[in-house]
Amino acid sequence: MKKVLILGLVLIFAVALVGCNNGEATDETIGIRGEITEIYTSEDGLVITGILVEGEVQEDTMYDSGNITIDENTQIYMGEQEISPDQLDIGLMVEIVFEGPVAESYPVQGTAKKITIIE
Repeated sequence: MKKVLILGLVLIFAVALVGCNNGEATDETIGIRGEITEIYTSEDGLVITGILVEGEVQEDTMYDSGNITIDENTQIYMGEQEISPDQLDIGLMVEIVFEGPVAESYPVQGTAKKITIIE
């Protein structure tokens, strides 16, 4: 009887752990959807290193504003075509998927895993 009780408790505990979701973002969760309002460049002005994106929190987004860092791993897409950061411009509508954790400041700060230009 003890074995059955222990087995039942272990099973209930396992189901509870699997069923718990703490609301963390998945790999492709859109962090921000909005307009590029500023572009940040390297000191020499030759390389785009980040953007400021401002929008509104929607059902499928998490933030309304963010300072987005762009690094060598950031993928930028216009439709199906991957483009370079120098094709980003103020006024473009974009969706941002973050890579790793974000700083919960305002605006939020994080590195972009993927930037998609919305046409």
